[in-house]
Amino acid sequence: MRFRRMSFVAGWAAVVLLAFGGFAAFGSFDPSPDQLRTEAAAASIGHDAGAYAGLVFALLGGDASVSQTQPAVETAAAETEEDDTSETGAVGTIASAATGWLSEVEVRYLVTQYFQPEDINRAIRVAWCESRFDPKSVDLHDGGTGLFHHLPQYWEERAANAGFSGARPTDPDASTAAAAWEVYDGGGWDVFACRG
Repeated sequence: MRFRRMSFVAGWAAVVLLAFGGFAAFGSFDPSPDQLRTEAAAASIGHDAGAYAGLVFALLGGDASVSQTQPAVETAAAETEEDDTSETGAVGTIASAATGWLSEVEVRYLVTQYFQPEDINRAIRVAWCESRFDPKSVDLHDGGTGLFHHLPQYWEERAANAGFSGARPTDPDASTAAAAWEVYDGGGWDVFACRG
């Protein structure tokens, strides 16, 4: 009986010690900005690597070998360039047809190109709230499309005013530029359902 009580107490003591050790080892209550940037970049790399691995697996029907992997990835990259050319008329937009969603690092890069420094974080929050960083996102209620969910009836005017006449709302560069134009020269932040 005494042995049973001791083993019960020892078991609970071990659980408590492991819990405290786990919190101490893995709990970071206040990450630094450098840690956040590193984690975002690592997540982006992991997301892209996983997307390419899935693409290769899908293209090769599950029989992927080392010799077949490289041509499939090159084919996917070539198709992505063709898709980007047809959407914007220029090769080299940020979005990849293979991955879909953009990472926070990619969105931050886009936003810094068009927004003023004091508005960068707010614009990133708005893009996340509107589309979850999916440039092909569509709101089923109002038809808002793209990274910043521009409404179809306003898209052509916003894109033209931002210097992206004829671009699709799914082009992340055009969507970001049109959002910046709207914030600074149009209706301000109030035009977005999410105001950051």
